[in-house]
Amino acid sequence: MKKIRLLTLLLALPVLAGCSDSYLYTPRNPYPGPDPEVKEFGVTINFYLDNTHSEEPLFSMEWYLLEPLGECPKEALLTDANAPDPLYPKFLGYSEYSSSIDEDHIWDFSKDYIQQGPIFSLYGIWASK
Repeated sequence: MKKIRLLTLLLALPVLAGCSDSYLYTPRNPYPGPDPEVKEFGVTINFYLDNTHSEEPLFSMEWYLLEPLGECPKEALLTDANAPDPLYPKFLGYSEYSSSIDEDHIWDFSKDYIQQGPIFSLYGIWASK
């Protein structure tokens, strides 16, 4: 009878150990992950004059995901003097929406950031006066 109890206990131990929440695996050499000091570019940003002139970007640059640019790059600055169409001479700003004139969609370089890559486009938005 003692042998049967001992055998039952030995057979039940792996089942009981498998149900335990206290077992944690800690690898000897864990993967260190990316170095927080080393940042890699994650996206190419293309700046276009507007949505109809979008074959070749005015300016293209590499940037980091989830980080605002801070300000518009000098090479991509547009003014009313750059207007591609005399019917729409007022430059509102850049937008990721190619034909939106809603000011809520104008890109704020100090706050807005890109969430996924590898290519992101910003289009110049022009309006009539």
